[in-house]
Amino acid sequence: MDLLAAHGNDINSFTRYSERREFGGHVIELVTDSVAVLEALDAMRLRPPAPWLAFPDLDAGGTGSLQGSLDYWWNWLWMPYWTNATQDEREQWLALASDDWREFIELHV
Repeated sequence: MDLLAAHGNDINSFTRYSERREFGGHVIELVTDSVAVLEALDAMRLRPPAPWLAFPDLDAGGTGSLQGSLDYWWNWLWMPYWTNATQDEREQWLALASDDWREFIELHV
């Protein structure tokens, strides 16, 4: 079920968000002018699920390009996380990945 909500407060701050279950987790789209909300979200260090969890039926060894929902997920959810992840966080992900997923990730980043 999709959720759409908006919230204003007495200090003229506004937050609007929608949420849906997708890609092995919850996708939240948020628009806000509240620095406090953004700082709180940043402090949570949220991350998307691993590609093999978001796309459990995908044959990473047989998929050469990004298309459809994989392309959307990769560019809007995974890459922003991956780009800002520390080297240690990246190595932890790659250690959990199968050889096919490791090669897929390295090919597309």
